Amino acid sequence: MEENDLIWRFIDGDCDEAETKALLQRIEDDPEFKQAVEERRQLDEAFGSLELEQPSMRFTTNVMEHLPMLYQQLPTQHLLGPAWVKAFWSGLTFLMLGTIGLGFFSPEAATTSSGSFSPESIDISKLLFLPYKTAIILLSISITSIFLVLLDKQLSKRRKKTA
Repeated sequence: MEENDLIWRFIDGDCDEAETKALLQRIEDDPEFKQAVEERRQLDEAFGSLELEQPSMRFTTNVMEHLPMLYQQLPTQHLLGPAWVKAFWSGLTFLMLGTIGLGFFSPEAATTSSGSFSPESIDISKLLFLPYKTAIILLSISITSIFLVLLDKQLSKRRKKTA
């Protein structure tokens, strides 16, 4: 244990008998240690004689009244310009339609060797222009993005109603 902590515990009366005996013996043997203990006792007495400062009666109320101003939400509509929002929706629409249009309605996947269409002749491996796992991932990301945007709009409307 650090010497300073031991001295403070001694002054506060928190030492056990063995520590107290050792400290008293050291105080008798070491004049510098005795001076350090005396300085800390004087400091403890000086702090003990000071009055405790009390906050004002309205301290809690004042703090609670200022909290909403400290934690105001920033408007997020103005962080992205309308051009960026249109570009996002255009890209997402292009990705979805491209995946559906080219991937699922590929003409060479539904024709036979004679050139005629028959439902039995559909070759699934030719149907998807992307690997199967990649198409699933893109579809999942697209659906999740749309869901999150719709959820954000719904929560924004609800927040405006409660405000």
